[in-house]
Amino acid sequence: MFDPGDVPRLETQRLVLRGWREDDLDGFASMMADAAVAEFLTGDQRPQDRATAWRALALFVGHWALRGYGLFAVEEKQTGAFVGRVGVWQPECWVGFELGWGLARAHWGKGYAREAARAAGDWAFANFPLDRLVSLIHAENRRSQALAERLAMAPGEQTIHVGMPHVVWSVARETWEKA
Repeated sequence: MFDPGDVPRLETQRLVLRGWREDDLDGFASMMADAAVAEFLTGDQRPQDRATAWRALALFVGHWALRGYGLFAVEEKQTGAFVGRVGVWQPECWVGFELGWGLARAHWGKGYAREAARAAGDWAFANFPLDRLVSLIHAENRRSQALAERLAMAPGEQTIHVGMPHVVWSVARETWEKA
């Protein structure tokens, strides 16, 4: 049986990346109910209700159990406040080993996404024999594209994901390690 304690705990200067807990639902559901957040994190670009957020949280836990890696819950180190979800995952038939991020709007503009994504990417490269990481980013999501650039990622092929245009950004291990 999967033990949530099997998820590593990563710490940055200001954040903790850790396994999901049931009490993360309030913060996560609130985050996913925000239209500005949901625009690029949901398949229909609309806010999610609490039940749908619960299923997504369970998916994240299940990915860790099945694959041994996944999206971390992220919290502020100083306050314990729920910040969002950042990590690596590769659902069935995905474009590659993906570094993904999504933060509650109250935490935008603080540099948290870069800080957490960098920690998660460092962890992924240290623990898996990867040549590259990818990020599937909606073609209109300028904020995530800017973050991908700050992470030394470059845009690549265009694809359609859940009926919407996306670009596959990527970074080679060597480039990541030099950045």
